Amino acid sequence: MFPYEVEYNFTLTIVKEATRLFTPAYNSHKNIETKESSSDLVTETDKAIEKLISSRIKEKFPEHVFIGEETVSDDGKVVFGDSPTWIVDPIDGTMNFVHRYPHTCIVIGFSVNKEVQFGVVYNPVLDHLYTGRRGYGAQLNGFPLRVTGETKLNKALLLCEMGGRRDEETLAIKARNITAVCVEPDACHGLRMQGSAALNMCAVAAGHADGYFEFGMHIWDMAAASVILSEAGGVILSPIAGEEFNLLKRRVIAASSVELGTVLQSKIQSIEYTSD
Repeated sequence: MFPYEVEYNFTLTIVKEATRLFTPAYNSHKNIETKESSSDLVTETDKAIEKLISSRIKEKFPEHVFIGEETVSDDGKVVFGDSPTWIVDPIDGTMNFVHRYPHTCIVIGFSVNKEVQFGVVYNPVLDHLYTGRRGYGAQLNGFPLRVTGETKLNKALLLCEMGGRRDEETLAIKARNITAVCVEPDACHGLRMQGSAALNMCAVAAGHADGYFEFGMHIWDMAAASVILSEAGGVILSPIAGEEFNLLKRRVIAASSVELGTVLQSKIQSIEYTSD
C-alpha cells in the first residue's frame, strides 16, 4: 500500500472541492491584480482556492507545513524542510484562466524529507486529472502515463515559456535559446508555449511533448508535476550541466530521456533568478 494513501485520497477530495470555485469563475468576469510584472497576475479565485485548500489541510493535518503561491507572495518566504509539506498552486496558468484559454490547472504536491511523494495536477476545463505517486506510477484520468523516450533533438517537440520577467536582457537570452533549439541542421520538430509549467511537465509525462525548459517558475509550479514526470519515466535536470536539480532554484529541463535532456543543457543559456 502506498504509505501516503490517506493524504493522497484527501488531495483528490479537496481538488474536487476547489473545482467548484474554479469552474463558475472561469467563464465569469474576474477582478485582476498584478504582482511582479504586468504579465504576473492574480485573481480573487486564486486567493479563494488557496484559502480553501490551506484551511482543509490545516484542519486535517495541523502539524503539516503549507507552501502556497499566494501565501508566499504575501510574506516572501518559502520554508521547505523535512516535515510533511503541502506545495500548492491554486491556479497554475492564471493568465490563461483570465483569458479563458483552456490550459490552466489546480496543483497540489506533497513532500516528506524534501522528496515529493505524490502530485495531483487537475485541469478542470478539459477534465484532465494527472496524478503521480512515488513508486506507484503516473496516470491521466486513470490511464498509465509514459514518456516517448525520444533521444534526438531533431525528432523532438519542445515546450518553453516567455515567463513573467520581460526586461530586454532576459528576453534576449530567451530568444537565443529558442534559436538554439530551432536552427538547422539540428532543429527540433517544433516549439510550443502553453502557459502552465505544471501542464508542460505533464505533457512530457504523457508523451504529448518530448522536452520542456524554463526559467523563473517556482517550487509550487514544479513540485507536483515533477513526481508525475519521473513516475512516467521522464527525467528532470537543471539547465546547468553538472548542477543537481533543485525545486527551489527556479529553473528546469524536463525531458523524455537523459540523452535529450543533456542535448538541451548544451544548447540553452541559463537565466539567473533569486531562489525561492
